[in-house]
Amino acid sequence: MVKGMLAAECHKLIPRPGPVQQAAKMPVSPTTPDSSSYIVQDFFCFEEADDTFSTVETEVMTYLRTAETGMEILKQFPTIKDISLKKNAATPSSAPVERLFSLGTLVLSPKRNKLSDQRFERLLLMRYNHWFEG
Repeated sequence: MVKGMLAAECHKLIPRPGPVQQAAKMPVSPTTPDSSSYIVQDFFCFEEADDTFSTVETEVMTYLRTAETGMEILKQFPTIKDISLKKNAATPSSAPVERLFSLGTLVLSPKRNKLSDQRFERLLLMRYNHWFEG
């Protein structure tokens, strides 16, 4: 599930070329695709095929298999790094944090002062995310 979500985000970041983009890469020639000279021309084309899909899939699989957890690992995976910078950005406003703290005072009342950390976190998340229930 995580692998699929990460691969989907990578594909959003690196769009696959459509027919218009691929046609722009092909050299302009008066020959038609059915003629034999087109096949010869294709034979002498030394450009590598754009294999973005397999490259992204390979990058995602390799990233998920690595055991390293530091930030230095992102230098090896440029697509994952771009997604990480995009999705893990800090919130420029302190309003969500202040809202969470004020909600925490509602959960941790004088009558509920002996809650464990785990139970307090669960109650706070349940109270804050009540609209996500399906």
